[in-house]
Amino acid sequence: MPPYTMISYGDFQIIDLTLFVVANLVNILLVGVFLSRPKGLKRVEHVLGIFLIVLAVPVVISVIVNIMGKREWWAIVLPSLLIVFLIVELILDYILKLDFRHTSLLWPYLLLYYVSLWGMIGYTFLIGTFYGGITLGTYFLNLLATWYSYSRVGHGE
Repeated sequence: MPPYTMISYGDFQIIDLTLFVVANLVNILLVGVFLSRPKGLKRVEHVLGIFLIVLAVPVVISVIVNIMGKREWWAIVLPSLLIVFLIVELILDYILKLDFRHTSLLWPYLLLYYVSLWGMIGYTFLIGTFYGGITLGTYFLNLLATWYSYSRVGHGE
């Protein structure tokens, strides 16, 4: 077998740690997005959103390595949900620049948003309770910031 297809246990640990960091960065960046929205800091919200979307790159790489390493289904499916969400976010907010939060697209978008975040919580719990606990904590911070933003401006009004 060629050396580039040989994946070791250590590689999986690096992938798992990378996805743990990404999951928490996603939650923290979303906190920033939701706190900037009611303050009218559209530029800050936009830049944080771009950083959020860029996080799809290490997730895609991680999923590819997990596929090549023939890992369990959850190591492929759960981070793939985050990739799908980030692609949808890129398309709706940055390419098409749609005001979709005031349309019937909002509910499917929110479903994908929460399922992708829950998927990453699940992933981090599957690699270790410590990692899952931290990710769950940043997710709850994200929920608090979401509630704060929504209570002030709704879905970006």
